[in-house]
Amino acid sequence: MRRVETVVVGGGPAGTAVACGLATAGREVVLLERTGAPHHKVCGEFLSIETQVHLLQLGIDAAALGAAPVGQVTIHSSTRSVSTALPFRGLSLSRYRLDAALLDAARQSGAEVRCGVAVRTVAPAGDAWTVQCDDGEVLHCRHLVLATGKTGVRGIADTRAGVMVGLKMHLRASDDVRRALEGRVELFFLDRSYIGLELVEDGIANLCCLLSRETVARLGSGWAGLREHLVAEMPALAERLDGAAPAWDKPLAVVCPAGGYLHRAQGEGAAEAAAVYRVGDRFAHIPPFTGDGLAIALTTASLAVGHILEGRPPGAYAGAARRLTGTAVRLAGIMSALAGTRSGRNVLIRAAAWAPSLVGNIARRTRMPLSVKGFCPEAAERLANAGSRR
Repeated sequence: MRRVETVVVGGGPAGTAVACGLATAGREVVLLERTGAPHHKVCGEFLSIETQVHLLQLGIDAAALGAAPVGQVTIHSSTRSVSTALPFRGLSLSRYRLDAALLDAARQSGAEVRCGVAVRTVAPAGDAWTVQCDDGEVLHCRHLVLATGKTGVRGIADTRAGVMVGLKMHLRASDDVRRALEGRVELFFLDRSYIGLELVEDGIANLCCLLSRETVARLGSGWAGLREHLVAEMPALAERLDGAAPAWDKPLAVVCPAGGYLHRAQGEGAAEAAAVYRVGDRFAHIPPFTGDGLAIALTTASLAVGHILEGRPPGAYAGAARRLTGTAVRLAGIMSALAGTRSGRNVLIRAAAWAPSLVGNIARRTRMPLSVKGFCPEAAERLANAGSRR
């Protein structure tokens, strides 16, 4: 058995950010990522101003990686559309390229990054943890950070109900569609459904949607069935998909909860679950249309790093994380419930058409608190000021 100070399970944005922060502070940290290399993941791939600030603090300039700028949002129902400016300058970058940059940053910071190593199970060992890896190694750690996104780990209780399915497809759209999407993100709302469409790097369009498990089971796993369903339900989306070539044989898929979710340890295993630093989606899930999932991942990661460095327990971190994310998650959950019904969508679309600033106000209130404290304060302040002027 090998003893280390901190084990981070999961090599996405939340996990790599924790590894970077701890290693930069001179702490011993091992990051375990079950896949052997960066890969595409189900994600809206939208980088809010808060996300950009956190990335700069980690030494990553998303724009330099080819991220597409996003300054407007168009909201569609089945019968009406409304457009407005975002209250900040967003960016859009594929998770493939972003995760690769973050894993490299973790290595350069001094963290031990082990890709292609899956965790079989974890178990409490007094005031520490044992982590059983699929290569046979057993790690004994003082701090365990769970950053596995929407996937759980055996040995840790999970109270979330996966009633929805997130789907993602990259598309090679026509020149006309690419021009129409330049600088904007488009959101399409149906009953209990959400679809987002925006350009990422290299002119590729990212289509990401949230559907019920029943709908996905009926449509099957292929792209043809999903495309037929979307075209039939949303005429405005049909125009965007006309002539678009899929990048993969079938969409990527992941099971996720409906609406907003905040972790609270309860029932059997609650004591053990409370002793883990959960970050990103393992702690809080915000409805995807807010574009704040990556900001929550990086914000909770930064918060966990601070608590570990200060010697504060996971319970204190969890309370602080709930206070930090709770308002945004609850408000986004309310908006998600409204947008999931025909009458609610009509109210929202009419209100947005009458007062376009309403969309910007909602966007502001579902954002994570923006802190310019970190490794690159001048760059963070510059981004924050640029966002406030838009």
